[in-house]
Amino acid sequence: MSFQSKTLREQAQTLANEGQSMLRNGGLVNTEQRMKFDSIMEDAEKKINEARKLEDQESRSRFVAEAAEREKFQALESPAMSEYRTAFCKFLKKGPSGLNGEERRLILEKRTDDQASSMWGNVTGQTYSGTSGTQGGVFVPASFQYEVEVATKYFAPMVSDGVCRVIRTATGAVMPFPTSNDTNQSAQILADATQETEQSVPVAVVNFGAFKYSSKIVRISVELAQDSAFNLEDFLKQAFAVRFGRGYERDFTVGNGSGQPYGILNATIASGVTPVIGVGASPNDGVSATSGTTNIGTNDLVALEHSVDPSYRRGGKFMLHDQTLKVIKQLLDKYGRPVWLPGLASNSPNTILGYEYVVNQSMPSLASSQASKNSVLFGDLSKYVIRIVRDMNVLRLDERYADFGQIGFLAFSRADGNLVDAGTHPIGYLQQHS
Repeated sequence: MSFQSKTLREQAQTLANEGQSMLRNGGLVNTEQRMKFDSIMEDAEKKINEARKLEDQESRSRFVAEAAEREKFQALESPAMSEYRTAFCKFLKKGPSGLNGEERRLILEKRTDDQASSMWGNVTGQTYSGTSGTQGGVFVPASFQYEVEVATKYFAPMVSDGVCRVIRTATGAVMPFPTSNDTNQSAQILADATQETEQSVPVAVVNFGAFKYSSKIVRISVELAQDSAFNLEDFLKQAFAVRFGRGYERDFTVGNGSGQPYGILNATIASGVTPVIGVGASPNDGVSATSGTTNIGTNDLVALEHSVDPSYRRGGKFMLHDQTLKVIKQLLDKYGRPVWLPGLASNSPNTILGYEYVVNQSMPSLASSQASKNSVLFGDLSKYVIRIVRDMNVLRLDERYADFGQIGFLAFSRADGNLVDAGTHPIGYLQQHS
């Protein structure tokens, strides 16, 4: 840990102690105190986030991290991939007409008709119309795809490492994911000279498809595309990442499974797990106004924690909206201890009841108009599986906006998601009291 990172975490510790002292010494009894508390805790979290960014930069600069990255993407360093990357960047700026014979062969003839059809076939019956060459589209280099996905993580924590389980496949064919629930069976003592009975192991399956996501068209001027000082590739990576990230976050959270992925919230509800009905903070502070409709109490979080089997709590995480987190930051248990604690050691996360959490802005927030909403998830979030088809396709639209002096770029990516629950309910949810 660098000196600057250590200093930031120490400052965060001081701020957190100040905020927790306010909670212990009479609580937040008026608007001024609540505003001051919120400001203190926001400053503490900002300093922790700054420290984490510094620590991430330090980690990326280490030789081991660089070696691991080279090994993971060693294919990108091959001469063939280097040539393709160069041709791809030239295609983005100048289009098919700006490529020489060899570059055109690399880009526009990389896929055959059969490959284009198989790669873009969809379980919903959709097909990719035409070959990549005739439509002016190309499959992007692996590093472009990887960097888009990395940037996407900032907008959709669902696809971040250590949250949900992400499986990447080369094609979009239906992917069966087997499940088995044999928890009702156990070994038993067998008497001498007694024939054993049979007991099969039940097996089920969750099928994953590949829904096609579109970035929508990104338009830029011809002059800007031709300007060598303008990094068109980085611009498109960021634009595509933001759009895909927002779409993934929405559908992987609240998708209903009909023509779209089954989001983690709706899939958890549909799994049949019994919800924890919130009672609010009243049992803790005795204030009847803090009812279960718009508030969360320590008892609610503890009940949610223990609604999940211990085997799934080992790597358990909470998932909630930022406004819900704001309420939880003000909670103390019956012994005056804060429920939310900042991560102060190097690379340590902030926690709720000692568990990590994920802020997801697609989760319902606490508001008077959202009574009976399902506000918090808890459990082994890696049991929610996201399937991403590795290939991304980019189209360059030269003619469509020619009269505007502009070029359009359009990206396609395919993904699906669902909860893999064998019947033992790895994730539970908190429902606000009506």
